[in-house]
Amino acid sequence: MSHISAMLFAPLITALALIYFVLHRKRRPTLPYPPGPKVARMPTYDAWVEYRNWGREYGDLVYIQDENILILNTSRAAIDLLEKRARIYSDRRMTQIIKLTGGEMNLALVPYSDSWRRKRKHFQQNFRQATINRFHGDQYDKINEFLRELIATPDKFMQHTTALSQRLVFSIMYGLDVKPEEPLALEAVQLLHTLMPTLVPGSFPMIERFPWLRFMPSWLPGFGFKRIADQCRRQMKKVETVPFNMAVEILKTGKGTSVIAETAAKYEGDLAEIESIKAMGPVSYLAAADTTASAISSFTLFMVLHPEVQAKGQEEIDRVIGRDRLPTFDDRQSLPYIEAIYREVLRLNPPLPHGLEHSSIEDDFYLGYHIPKGCSVVPNVWAMNRDPDVYERPDDFLPERFLHTPTGPFTNIGNIHAFGFGRRVCIGRYLADNTVWLTIASVLATLNLTKPKDKEGNEIDISEEYSNYFLR
Repeated sequence: MSHISAMLFAPLITALALIYFVLHRKRRPTLPYPPGPKVARMPTYDAWVEYRNWGREYGDLVYIQDENILILNTSRAAIDLLEKRARIYSDRRMTQIIKLTGGEMNLALVPYSDSWRRKRKHFQQNFRQATINRFHGDQYDKINEFLRELIATPDKFMQHTTALSQRLVFSIMYGLDVKPEEPLALEAVQLLHTLMPTLVPGSFPMIERFPWLRFMPSWLPGFGFKRIADQCRRQMKKVETVPFNMAVEILKTGKGTSVIAETAAKYEGDLAEIESIKAMGPVSYLAAADTTASAISSFTLFMVLHPEVQAKGQEEIDRVIGRDRLPTFDDRQSLPYIEAIYREVLRLNPPLPHGLEHSSIEDDFYLGYHIPKGCSVVPNVWAMNRDPDVYERPDDFLPERFLHTPTGPFTNIGNIHAFGFGRRVCIGRYLADNTVWLTIASVLATLNLTKPKDKEGNEIDISEEYSNYFLR
């Protein structure tokens, strides 16, 4: 290149560099990220408590820049972003560990996409508020069975609670009567225990930072995540396939029907739809475990710790219904204190203390801060439900708070946020809501819940601690 050509070419390079710099600057955020620790080790034990502690230091929004995670500690922030801006915040970040476990088929975990819409469509067709009355018979039968077992062997309370969730799912979804000791039920329980740790943000940081590690053999030291993922995938496939085949066969032989069999019959031959329908079962089981079993366990704990609340609930049932029958769904509007107990249980101990992560599909700006595309947004429901600006004495169990509110009793139950936010709200919330309410009312109508006693008749204190899974 001649000296003259170089002189002509140099300004062109400079101009192109300047144009690139200007354009690049325009794409850079003009606002700061929300406050928060630049680098933080994500807590895996009672994470919701640590998130609230961060909120007290940094504010309603806490951004962990190193992880690209945004914590929402107030209801206002969650509603503003996850509901009012649902178009942006309805995605899910498909983590490496979720991919390894086979979670891409799970409606609750799949990204916001055509696949998600297809899966959600099947649930909406069967679990809309207008259609859930068809399941009342199953709910009455299984809750009554739960009561009989609880009366016979109260020391096995947790097993009976888990069995109630299982039986409802297998009955409604598959038309099966599965006992808790049967292999299929045991496999479902094991799946729950295997999967839950993978849903806690930051639980498997190495695979998220270095995705290529998924190609390494599982026998290497430090690669236990691969063994967990492989086990989860095997269990998921079994829990998904075995009852599906049984349900289809029951329908074909005319021996019964079920949600999954009826839905599959409409799409016979469409393999993509059938795979989505198969995945409905495990999703339903996981949802029942996090809402039904957790809420009933918390209810029982609160009744034992607060016998005066239990007595007031029993008095209302005796006064309104009498002692000749059990409560029904038709009684719900006539039992305001039972409703208040139910809502206070969900408020104080939400089954998912921090809900499933949402993810932003584009850059956004809120309260003067920049929220980057691909940011994982964690709603800290536990902190929202204990916000002292919203609830008086927020850490106390006080059902009466729902009887006397500025707008009258029982504002929208969605304000408790137990069922999620926006387009990612729990699709089975109406069935779960009915089930937990009826179980609470039926237990109070039937039993007295007290602390256990030792051989000398002395009360044994019970622990208020929960197992440290993703759900309570």
